[in-house]
Amino acid sequence: MERSSNAISRRPMPGLCRHSCYLGLLIFLAGIVPLWGWCSREDSTAALSALRARVQALVEQLQQRARVGVLVSDVAGRRYFEHGAEQLLVPASVTKLFWSVAALAVLGDSAVIRTALYADALPRADGTLSGNLYLVGGGDALLTVQELEELAAQLVRRGVRRITGAVLGDGTLFDGQRTRLQYSGDSDPVEPLPPITALGFNRNEVRVLVSATGRRVTAQTIPVSPGFVVDVSGVRIRKGARRGRQRVVLSARSVMRRGVQYIVVSGWIAARGTWSLGVPMEKPEVAAAATLVQRLRAAGIRVEGGFGEGKCPPGATLLGLWERPLAELLAAVNKESDNFVAEHLFKLLGARAAGSGTHAERARRLLQALLSRWGIPCQGCALWDGSGLSRRNRVSAADVVGMLRAVFQLPIADALCRSLSIAGVDGTLKQRLQQTQAQARVWAKTGTLRNASALAGYVLTADGDPLVFAILSFGVVSRAKALEDSLVATLARFSFCGAGTQSR
Repeated sequence: MERSSNAISRRPMPGLCRHSCYLGLLIFLAGIVPLWGWCSREDSTAALSALRARVQALVEQLQQRARVGVLVSDVAGRRYFEHGAEQLLVPASVTKLFWSVAALAVLGDSAVIRTALYADALPRADGTLSGNLYLVGGGDALLTVQELEELAAQLVRRGVRRITGAVLGDGTLFDGQRTRLQYSGDSDPVEPLPPITALGFNRNEVRVLVSATGRRVTAQTIPVSPGFVVDVSGVRIRKGARRGRQRVVLSARSVMRRGVQYIVVSGWIAARGTWSLGVPMEKPEVAAAATLVQRLRAAGIRVEGGFGEGKCPPGATLLGLWERPLAELLAAVNKESDNFVAEHLFKLLGARAAGSGTHAERARRLLQALLSRWGIPCQGCALWDGSGLSRRNRVSAADVVGMLRAVFQLPIADALCRSLSIAGVDGTLKQRLQQTQAQARVWAKTGTLRNASALAGYVLTADGDPLVFAILSFGVVSRAKALEDSLVATLARFSFCGAGTQSR
């Protein structure tokens, strides 16, 4: 029997999720899914009615104590289900989808984020580098000590043995707003983040290890660097503390003195053991330069001018380069919902955007222009930060689905999908939707704040058809995750032939 002419049209997933979404597509291509093309008009109509009834029942449970916006559509825009789809709600970390899409659209899916070494001149034949060495940050939030060591090794391979000037950290790619609260529109830190800087490393945090042996208290930093000095004179040893009871109370404060971060630790510890304390870097640019100096010296390069902060001059000579694929940052942002990396991505977009104002303002204008180009009015939308921690962020389920539908038609669709969590497989969805038909067939971004929950992305139905969905809720959301999962699992079971739409 031929499929009814007025049945909902669908488009296969050409190219989308070719890599990270391969499990669902293999099922589809292997022919394990039902042959929807043979379904009658009556079957299709009844199946869609059953789907809507099931989803409506789940939404009614969710909205008992929360405001809810839900939209499910096919990639052509035909709406399968909607409830409060136009109302503006707090998207939490679903905010990250907007900035990820903007980064892919502006920078390209093959973009790399560069951290570079420049010098005032080429090294001489005797290995002397006259003048300063500049460590220039490109917004890489994942830069590590090991990668600074690789930059030092690149200089060794170039034959550099002596630097007559200083090593200067350059983080001028980003503007002076270094904390999320400076641009997020709210005053609730939610999750304290280290400084957001174009040049930094070790997630802009130094780890202080405080040890006690008998009556002696010592400390060291990880990483080891001349940019940090630890004062433990305010730490006391409490005698008689037993294992199983609280044995340590430590706090730290920092102050910059002549380019060095002095970390003053106070509190008490037990007589034996080592304790770890994370401390935000006050000046990550200086700390990165100082740590590079330590690695250069360890590699046999003499640095005569110390370390500090400074802008790389025009025309400087490139001597070393570390490149990180944008895809690696996006995976951290979307699979792991990394707020620190997300804020760096937000600032990076602002730095790349044209116009005046702060980088946050420029990033918002850039995003609005992209959404307008794709026909998404996003009226009343407010996206204040990159991570979604701001409670002043507002979007609708229709806005989210509209953006995801637009991306589906673009070459960047694969790259976005590869960055998303796969249900029951990885990221923030690893422990969700396991042993359901949705496992390995849902690629989505989660969102969680106090009183807010969200889930948005793509799902393959039992017929192998891609659907786009967004679920936003605000209020008492203690049951939201379970209901989100039930709703998405229902979509994954859906078939126009009628099988699989019942609750299980």
